[in-house]
Amino acid sequence: MANNMWEQTAAMAKQHEQQGGAWLRLANDGDTAVVVFLGEPYPREVVFLDNKFVPFDEKLKAQGQKPSLRVALNVAVYGTREVKVMEQAVTFFNTLMELRAKYGLEKWAFEVKRRGAAKDTKTTYSILPDRQLTREEMATFQSLQQHDLPKLYAAEAESAASGAAPAGAPSPKASEPIDVKLAQGIATALKALPREAVDRFLQKFAVQRIRDLPASKGELARAYVDSLVSEYSAESVADVDPFGP
Repeated sequence: MANNMWEQTAAMAKQHEQQGGAWLRLANDGDTAVVVFLGEPYPREVVFLDNKFVPFDEKLKAQGQKPSLRVALNVAVYGTREVKVMEQAVTFFNTLMELRAKYGLEKWAFEVKRRGAAKDTKTTYSILPDRQLTREEMATFQSLQQHDLPKLYAAEAESAASGAAPAGAPSPKASEPIDVKLAQGIATALKALPREAVDRFLQKFAVQRIRDLPASKGELARAYVDSLVSEYSAESVADVDPFGP
């Protein structure tokens, strides 16, 4: 039992590390995530400079730099339905293409595992089918709102150019309350759901009232409510008796 609790607590700690921000982070050797791939890939030609990837352009080309390909993908974390962004090298994408052809990405959840310590430049990521999705799960995942990848990267580039904090970093507005209109929209959506869904929402964001949400978690809260609406709508459809009057 003791070992079990250690393992459960470690799993919960990793889950909390994933919360907040747009990016799916597998920071250490052996870290894993079970995800469902959504939407279309977003490829970018980049160069690794100053410990980060920067877009390849004519200036870098004139300097003799050679680009590599990075591919961003929307993924939904299987356990929480949160939509994150995963960026990987072309080797990972090629493996994903093979899995897509064999299994169909919309039909399966896949385990992605990091193989390499933090900051190890030789780090690789394995990907294997983890579980086949039910029809209800497929509908739920495909209905989740995805990140607009071109806009997300454009915002990242603008922040870097202006010297502002990168996406995912604490912002000066982090302690401000959630926007009133956004809070009202969330409240309206939650009122239409069972009490169980409302409790899940409050527990996830550790608040007692929607208006207690900080502005920094507003968009994450909205996305989570969207996933709840999709989940409970799918359950309602599944509960309909096809032989009823």
